[in-house]
Amino acid sequence: MPSNYDRAYSSIDDSLERLGLDYIDLMLIHQSGSNDTEVYKALCQGVRDGKLRSIDISNYYTLDEYERVTSGGEIKPAVVQNENHPFYQNTEFQKDIAKYGTVVESWYPFGGRGHTQDFFGNDTITDIAKAHGKTSAQVILRWHLQAGYVTIPGSQNPDHILENYSIFDFELTDAEMQRMAELHTGQRYENW
Repeated sequence: MPSNYDRAYSSIDDSLERLGLDYIDLMLIHQSGSNDTEVYKALCQGVRDGKLRSIDISNYYTLDEYERVTSGGEIKPAVVQNENHPFYQNTEFQKDIAKYGTVVESWYPFGGRGHTQDFFGNDTITDIAKAHGKTSAQVILRWHLQAGYVTIPGSQNPDHILENYSIFDFELTDAEMQRMAELHTGQRYENW
């Protein structure tokens, strides 16, 4: 969603025009801000009018925040896009919003720029990776998948893209999933 929260509905039209499209698959509110409940209502109207297929919110980390921003809209978000990784799993929030049919999309699945080695060099993750003949990145993405998170890791490197995609030929055991769960420290790298 463009940052112009005072013209939310017309901003949808602006986006459609700039993109040269008849509809947008998913539009999100990037973060909490003044008038975000009205923006959410505008997005719901955009869905009703066929301009948007679904709604997302981003950087809303508690059920109270989720319910506040969505309270005026009859459509619940398909996704909440939040920082989420092995050190910040926010599983209670994931369970809370599941009752609305909303899933968590993990941005910074590897901790974000400057933090990937915190994960790639983690003893638990490297140990699990060795057991499967996989990389730490693949174990982390497999954990996200099995834990019920949506994750879309970004890369322009074709080798990394292939590596990130090659996670469907193995599964983490229940014991390995528990070890990954124990990595949760509540540590986020961003503060918005």
